[in-house]
Parts: sequence; structure tokens; C-alpha cells
Amino acid sequence: MSMDIKKRCLLLVAIPLFVAGCGNREEPKKSPIQSPSVEVGAIVPVRALNSTESGERLLVPVSAIFHKGELTGVFVVGADNRLSVRWISTGRSMNNDLVVLGGLDKGELVVGVYSPALVEGVTVKKRVTVEDQTNE
Repeated sequence: MSMDIKKRCLLLVAIPLFVAGCGNREEPKKSPIQSPSVEVGAIVPVRALNSTESGERLLVPVSAIFHKGELTGVFVVGADNRLSVRWISTGRSMNNDLVVLGGLDKGELVVGVYSPALVEGVTVKKRVTVEDQTNE
């Protein structure tokens, strides 16, 4: 008889739980995922400096550069205003700029001042482009 009582108690608990789970409840609506955004004070183009002895040299501001271990990188702003890390090889510094030997193309947009708060994939909220300065 005690087995009958256990079965009855189980049924009394299980049936309402089962019925409650079968209802035609509406799922909560999920809001669209928005990518985080970040304000960037200066976005600068990769500049070219014509040099008679070695052709065209690409330049980025020293302030745009960051290091991770032995890698040197910059944050590039894509056409969709998202940041991506670009690993580059660099040459010597020239005033406040660094010569880029590889990894970037002339005219690509980079964040002018690196900040540890920048993260790959975030959207640039405010675009302030510093005009290309011509070098003699």
C-alpha cells in the first residue's frame, strides 16, 4: 500500500508540471544584439611619403601603435566602422610617425591614439578623421 501512495504522490506532482509546460505561452522577445561601440577621438589615414632613394614609404603615428609580446599592431577602422587588429612590421621612426614595412595599405584608416580600452570588433561611434598632412 505504501507503494500506491508514492505513485499517487508522484502523479499528483508530475501531472501539473507536465501540463504547465505544454501551455501555449509566448516566448519573450529578444532584442537585437547590438555591438558595443566606442568613441575614438582621431582616425587617421595611412600616409605615404615619397622618398627619392627608396620610393614610397607608408607612415602611421607612433601613438597608434601597440605591442603584444613581440607583435606590433594598430587598430584599423573597416568600411563597417568596426575595429580590427592589424599586425604590422615597422621600420624606423620619423618625427612622430613610424615607417610601416608591411601589413597596411596607403589610405587605410587607423585609430590615431591607441587605448587599452579598444577591443577588436567594436563599432566606432564617433569618427573624427584627421586630414592627411602632406610631407615635403
